[in-house]
Amino acid sequence: MLRVCPSVALHKFRLIAGGLFCAGLAGLPAPGMAASPTVTLTADQALRFGSFFTDTTGSRTVTSTGSVSSTSIVPVTGSQPGPAQFTLTYDRGNNANVAYALLISVLVPGTASQVSGGVTGTISRFDTDLPGVGTLLPGQTAQVTLIGCRRRMCSRTFRVGGTLQVARTSGGAQLAIPLPVVVTVLAEL
Repeated sequence: MLRVCPSVALHKFRLIAGGLFCAGLAGLPAPGMAASPTVTLTADQALRFGSFFTDTTGSRTVTSTGSVSSTSIVPVTGSQPGPAQFTLTYDRGNNANVAYALLISVLVPGTASQVSGGVTGTISRFDTDLPGVGTLLPGQTAQVTLIGCRRRMCSRTFRVGGTLQVARTSGGAQLAIPLPVVVTVLAEL
């Protein structure tokens, strides 16, 4: 949640982005499998931008590794910033003890924003610690191969960071900006 509280000349912001998590399978053939494959995506932690003051505009970046940088932002005591964390769990549908890899796609559909109480917050740049991806561009799919799967269940945890742009025209507000993330298993390799 982004919390903006009126102060003498500055305003306090606290933002947590989370919600709208989707997972799916894209036409995986399952010949000879005892059960159909399933995939779930769990939100373990929301993307948090922490508590801060700003006069009129500013930005704060929280990377997938937890690094924080700010422009025209003054940090204050309160919630601490940190990346979102998700866990992808794939159940292949059988107990065959054969090594496999998963080809997945990850999508952040677009920018996430909210306007409340004279404050606009927009998250438009994303990064991740998924191997070989780095930047997640809104509206563009990133493909990743997850290796090292051997058992029926294969799980991977990954983090997502972002950059928040804040503009204040008057007053203060508390914002909660959903962070939509869509993960699809494209193939079992």
